Amino acid sequence: MNKYILIVLIGLGFSSCGLLKKDALEIENITSKNNIITKVNESNIAPNWLSINSKINIEKEGKNTVVNANIRIKKDSVIWISLKAPLGIELLRSIITPDSIYFMSRMDKTYFIKPISHLKEVVKTDINFFQFQQILFSSPDITNQELELSFNKEGKYILSSDNTTYTIGKFFRIEKMNVSNQNSHQLTINFNNHNYFDEVKSYYPKNIDIKVISSENFASSIDFSKIVFNKKSSLSFKIPSSYVKSD
Repeated sequence: MNKYILIVLIGLGFSSCGLLKKDALEIENITSKNNIITKVNESNIAPNWLSINSKINIEKEGKNTVVNANIRIKKDSVIWISLKAPLGIELLRSIITPDSIYFMSRMDKTYFIKPISHLKEVVKTDINFFQFQQILFSSPDITNQELELSFNKEGKYILSSDNTTYTIGKFFRIEKMNVSNQNSHQLTINFNNHNYFDEVKSYYPKNIDIKVISSENFASSIDFSKIVFNKKSSLSFKIPSSYVKSD
């Protein structure tokens, strides 16, 4: 189950407690693909600190698992993750840096330290620390220039290629991503119920739905209860001497 939680967290980055302001950003009608990509990338954010609280519901093989996640990010330096059971008992804690992953399980008192390339082994896609950070900031850059532009029946922008599709709303935030590979593995992320945040002058979703189709299929729904921008947070991580190193 730890593997699926990590995949879900890579879909994270997006959140809650602002009031929606439809007049906060100018709504523009843009029909150029390059201009749309530019507007999306300009709307992205990169705060020096980010703290997110959320509830994650994972469904796999007809069974549901619910955990609470606390994620803290120091930009370009550390991603700190703590997962707790609904009653508040910590299940695991992890730190991800640009070159390493540190992980300890409270359940079986084990730990490991691996290179950042371990992310690729877990999620079966090529991803590094900074790409993970962009997703947690709800701000993945669109760099693929081979995308074609179309519009759906709601008038939203659709940028698509053979293996990637983005749905973009009127405020130039990505509302849906679909990525597949040559093995027919597929990742779909829906970013729902966008809210506007004065702190970053941009929009974040309040809920995220993630679906993975691969050799092991699963789905998850993530609800955000709190987000704090640019406030320094504790990033404590100490492996007890009694813990056993795992592979």
